[in-house]
Amino acid sequence: MKKDQRTSVVEVRTPRRWRRLPLALILGALLGALVSGGLWMTPETNFLYQASPDSGEPLSAAHALSPIQSAIPIILQNAIQKENALPGSNGWTIPDSQVATTQIQGYVGAESVAPTQTLTFYVSTQIPNDPYTVAVYRLGWYHGAGGRLMTTLSESGQAQGYYDWNTTKLTGCASCRMDLTTHLLDANWSPSFRLTIPATWTTGLYLVKLTTSANMQAYTHFTVTGDAHATYVAEIPDNTVEAYNDWGGYSLYHGPDQRLATRAYKVSLNRPSQGRQFGAGAGISSVMDAIRWMERTGYDLSYVSSVDINDHPNLLLTHRAYLSLGHDEYWSLAMRNGVERARDAGIGLAFFGANAAYWNIRFEPDHAGVPDRTIVCYKSAVLDPLYGANNANVTVEWRQAPLNRPENALVGVMYADWTYPPMGWKWTMASAAASPLLEGTELRPGVSYGCNLVGYEFDHVYYNGDTPPGLHVLGDSYALGIDAGANHSQTTYYVARSGALVFASGSIYWAYALDGLKFWDVPRLPPGFMPCLSTAASAPVPGIQRLMANVMAELVINQNSAHAPRHVRGRPISA
Repeated sequence: MKKDQRTSVVEVRTPRRWRRLPLALILGALLGALVSGGLWMTPETNFLYQASPDSGEPLSAAHALSPIQSAIPIILQNAIQKENALPGSNGWTIPDSQVATTQIQGYVGAESVAPTQTLTFYVSTQIPNDPYTVAVYRLGWYHGAGGRLMTTLSESGQAQGYYDWNTTKLTGCASCRMDLTTHLLDANWSPSFRLTIPATWTTGLYLVKLTTSANMQAYTHFTVTGDAHATYVAEIPDNTVEAYNDWGGYSLYHGPDQRLATRAYKVSLNRPSQGRQFGAGAGISSVMDAIRWMERTGYDLSYVSSVDINDHPNLLLTHRAYLSLGHDEYWSLAMRNGVERARDAGIGLAFFGANAAYWNIRFEPDHAGVPDRTIVCYKSAVLDPLYGANNANVTVEWRQAPLNRPENALVGVMYADWTYPPMGWKWTMASAAASPLLEGTELRPGVSYGCNLVGYEFDHVYYNGDTPPGLHVLGDSYALGIDAGANHSQTTYYVARSGALVFASGSIYWAYALDGLKFWDVPRLPPGFMPCLSTAASAPVPGIQRLMANVMAELVINQNSAHAPRHVRGRPISA
């Protein structure tokens, strides 16, 4: 298929395991789908056409899908596929020379919204009445453009205060509310405008680009939720974005003097986001490559915010696989219990990043009583008022007392160290790795691939008695950590008792192997700070793309079922 061809029918090859199914069952399923006009797909895969990393052409035979048994016409009805067939735009990007610092800042009144609902925006311009434009982009593949312009608005600025990250000074914020005990800071700005989400907008991550009259630009973002029964549900890690956000001087890591001792115990979602990426939020960059790859490949996705999973953890049970994207460090009790419940119900889990579920948090309303606008994390049992009264909600590391629920009991691995600087390290296939998930990848044991794929935080296997039985190690990569020095990051999977496959990449930068965008959320570093710099080394890795495609296919198949490849369980390499 040529890159510029448009067609509503493509051919997909029947997986080998389907050869065991009765012909009548296959024909019945196909006929039902065709009559209803829906999309008929195998349980093994949700992608119809696999593109090569750097072109629109099909992958080589070495990276093709399952060998042909018969060709089946597929009608393109997947909402993600239809959306990405539309014309895209790279206008969502911000040139370095136009990055706003203090000129314009903004935030949204909710991290996610459903179509037909109304979202409130809060924007402050440094110059009173400064006219500004609002451009809303949906992020995806879009033939490589990475986004699609959804709407534009023109507004008049309100000077409601601003924070200068260079001087660490908060200026002109008369509405700001500050708790001197917990260092909770709420911008408490007046609403600037409201946007009713059209019913036609597809689920996804949306960037809102704010541009002043002087052409200085900043972002805020939100998620549009989608089909409650989509095959995959992908989580945007907004909790973690907010934990690192130090607008006004305070984050869960430090105060204005950059000391841990002056950190906030509570942070408000009612603040503009900071970060290298111009207000998109520290951590958002770690999900972009994954989103581009998944949407380019055509998976049937629905997106949610981490706040949604806290509020409605049972939403995971209506999907077949849960995808934790990027830097997903801060989890509430409801999130942890909800994801474990999904796994135990046979729903596959994939952790695209690392450092997942490291801190326990809880949500509180803001000063106006709006639920879930305040994140609480004391990071100390003795400081937390709930200690001794409600220990399950005490905000410490999940592996610490009184929680005593190490992350590896769920994820398979857990946080080990971080690597900044440098950016990261190459990914290495484990020397003893042997798994059907590696079929068609051409990855070789002991060989290193890519560049800056392990970092900036990474996980490894812990032998603490909580490692799930039958853990397999696919990747075993050297990394030089900041805290512990020479170390290893490990990519793993296991099959839960329920038959759910649980995959963990072991690195926040894992998705950089899937796509070439690499929208870094840390400052660009001089060459001497990076282990590898060549363009070729920084390109996507076809073998890892195929590995991830194999993982995605197996996530939606219960490994206890009659049609599952029993050898996925296999003999564990590590336990």
